[in-house]
Amino acid sequence: MALIGTQAIAAENNNPFQGALMITTIVPAVIISGATAATSSIPDLFKSAKRDALAFIGSDGEIRGAEFEQASRHYRSAYGSPLMSDMQLAQVIAATD
Repeated sequence: MALIGTQAIAAENNNPFQGALMITTIVPAVIISGATAATSSIPDLFKSAKRDALAFIGSDGEIRGAEFEQASRHYRSAYGSPLMSDMQLAQVIAATD
Protein backbone atom coordinates (compact mmCIF):
# COMPACT_ATOMS: atom_id res chain seq x y z
CA MET A 1 0.00 0.00 0.00
CA ALA A 2 1.53 3.26 -1.09
CA LEU A 3 0.90 6.57 0.57
CA ILE A 4 -0.10 9.31 -1.74
CA GLY A 5 1.33 12.67 -0.76
CA THR A 6 -1.30 15.17 0.25
CA GLN A 7 -0.83 18.80 0.90
CA ALA A 8 -2.59 20.59 3.73
CA ILE A 9 -3.90 23.97 2.78
CA ALA A 10 -4.37 26.51 5.53
CA ALA A 11 -7.48 28.61 5.47
CA GLU A 12 -5.52 31.82 5.78
CA ASN A 13 -6.47 34.93 3.97
CA ASN A 14 -3.28 36.62 2.81
CA ASN A 15 -4.98 38.63 0.09
CA PRO A 16 -5.60 42.20 1.37
CA PHE A 17 -8.60 42.64 -0.94
CA GLN A 18 -10.31 39.54 0.47
CA GLY A 19 -9.54 40.68 4.01
CA ALA A 20 -11.05 44.10 3.36
CA LEU A 21 -14.05 42.53 1.69
CA MET A 22 -14.62 40.31 4.71
CA ILE A 23 -14.36 43.27 7.09
CA THR A 24 -16.78 45.37 5.09
CA THR A 25 -19.39 42.62 4.73
CA ILE A 26 -19.16 40.37 7.77
CA VAL A 27 -18.43 42.85 10.56
CA PRO A 28 -21.40 45.17 9.86
CA ALA A 29 -23.71 42.16 9.59
CA VAL A 30 -22.57 40.92 13.00
CA ILE A 31 -22.99 44.36 14.55
CA ILE A 32 -26.47 44.85 13.08
CA SER A 33 -27.65 41.38 14.06
CA GLY A 34 -26.38 41.92 17.61
CA ALA A 35 -28.17 45.25 17.89
CA THR A 36 -31.34 43.75 16.46
CA ALA A 37 -31.24 40.86 18.91
CA ALA A 38 -30.74 43.26 21.81
CA THR A 39 -33.73 45.41 20.85
CA SER A 40 -36.07 42.74 19.57
CA SER A 41 -37.49 41.83 22.95
CA ILE A 42 -40.55 43.96 23.68
CA PRO A 43 -40.69 45.34 27.23
CA ASP A 44 -43.74 44.50 29.33
CA LEU A 45 -44.58 48.20 29.31
CA PHE A 46 -45.25 47.99 25.58
CA LYS A 47 -47.32 44.82 25.93
CA SER A 48 -49.63 46.51 28.43
CA ALA A 49 -50.13 49.43 26.00
CA LYS A 50 -51.66 47.26 23.26
CA ARG A 51 -55.27 48.40 23.77
CA ASP A 52 -54.26 52.04 23.81
CA ALA A 53 -52.10 51.51 20.72
CA LEU A 54 -55.08 50.00 18.89
CA ALA A 55 -57.21 52.99 19.90
CA PHE A 56 -54.45 55.34 18.69
CA ILE A 57 -54.33 53.56 15.32
CA GLY A 58 -58.12 53.39 14.97
CA SER A 59 -58.53 57.09 15.73
CA ASP A 60 -55.71 58.08 13.37
CA GLY A 61 -53.68 59.45 16.27
CA GLU A 62 -56.48 61.35 18.00
CA ILE A 63 -56.80 59.08 21.05
CA ARG A 64 -53.66 58.81 23.17
CA GLY A 65 -54.34 56.53 26.11
CA ALA A 66 -52.23 56.68 29.27
CA GLU A 67 -50.57 53.30 28.66
CA PHE A 68 -49.59 54.19 25.09
CA GLU A 69 -48.38 57.64 26.17
CA GLN A 70 -46.17 56.04 28.82
CA ALA A 71 -44.79 53.52 26.31
CA SER A 72 -44.16 56.31 23.80
CA ARG A 73 -42.28 58.40 26.37
CA HIS A 74 -40.24 55.39 27.41
CA TYR A 75 -39.33 54.69 23.78
CA ARG A 76 -38.33 58.32 23.18
CA SER A 77 -36.13 58.39 26.30
CA ALA A 78 -34.54 54.99 25.69
CA TYR A 79 -33.59 55.72 22.09
CA GLY A 80 -32.12 59.21 21.78
CA SER A 81 -32.96 59.57 18.12
CA PRO A 82 -36.26 57.70 17.64
CA LEU A 83 -36.41 55.36 14.69
CA MET A 84 -40.21 55.33 14.48
CA SER A 85 -43.06 57.80 14.52
CA ASP A 86 -45.82 57.43 17.12
CA MET A 87 -48.04 55.74 14.52
CA GLN A 88 -45.30 53.25 13.65
CA LEU A 89 -44.66 52.59 17.34
CA ALA A 90 -48.38 51.99 17.88
CA GLN A 91 -48.44 49.55 14.97
CA VAL A 92 -45.47 47.63 16.41
CA ILE A 93 -47.09 47.49 19.84
CA ALA A 94 -50.39 46.34 18.32
CA ALA A 95 -48.65 43.57 16.37
CA THR A 96 -46.94 42.06 19.44
CA ASP A 97 -48.33 39.17 21.42
